[in-house]
Amino acid sequence: MDQEFKDLQWEHEVLEQRFEKMENERDELYRKFVKAIHEVQQKSNFKNLLLEKKLGALADTLEKKEAQLNEVLSASNLDPTALTVVTRKLEDVLDSKNSAIKDLQYELARVCKAHNDLLRTYESKLQTFGVPTEELGFKPLESTVGGQQLGQGSAGLVAAPT
Repeated sequence: MDQEFKDLQWEHEVLEQRFEKMENERDELYRKFVKAIHEVQQKSNFKNLLLEKKLGALADTLEKKEAQLNEVLSASNLDPTALTVVTRKLEDVLDSKNSAIKDLQYELARVCKAHNDLLRTYESKLQTFGVPTEELGFKPLESTVGGQQLGQGSAGLVAAPT
């Protein structure tokens, strides 16, 4: 009986050490996971900021160019055919710029969608491992594009705003 008790004590000690080791591994994996999520979140927020600034700069440039063109056209006293040619060329340039703006808006929506998908995956993994999201110490922010709610499909399937 005494030998059996000692064997059980020894087995208990071994199991406690294994349990402690597994807890340490779990905690380390969790720290790495949180760090990786935080880095991805920072990168996507930075990309969003850059895209928004670029979009704003393009919109400002377009507005200035339109004002300059209107001044030139009113001051030039061009004949109607020349004015039509200039206007057509301007419309082509504007169409090109508008296309670039739409492409940037789509890219911004795609990056925001990928960010939000990452947050949902992260929260799902936390639940899977039994870690409450309140223990993070911060509240992850979902990204929006111009106040629009993004779709629930995969990040590569973002529809361009119409």
